Amino acid sequence: MNSVNASTGFSNFQIRLGRSPRLIPPIVPASLISPVSNDSDAMRAKGVIEKLQTDVAEAKDNLFQAKVFQTFYANQNRSPEIPFKIGDKVMLSTLHRRQEFKKKGEKRAAK
Repeated sequence: MNSVNASTGFSNFQIRLGRSPRLIPPIVPASLISPVSNDSDAMRAKGVIEKLQTDVAEAKDNLFQAKVFQTFYANQNRSPEIPFKIGDKVMLSTLHRRQEFKKKGEKRAAK
């Protein structure tokens, strides 16, 4: 699909091909299409590659910016870090700790 990603600001089609897809093919008579020389083909190809590289770089910048915003807002709701030192006593929840282990003769691996 050609939906724009909120994080990158581009559609997948645009990042891969450097342009948005045409919804309706252009209706132009063949007589109006001018022949193109090799030099202009090379210049056009160079322009397409540069546009594609620019779009990818901008998408990466947008992803990095989204990551920074996400980190900022996630850290706003966190409690401050408690500094622990080696030797400090702490409470440890053993609610989900596995109590029964597989025995040697059961020929199964414990997960």
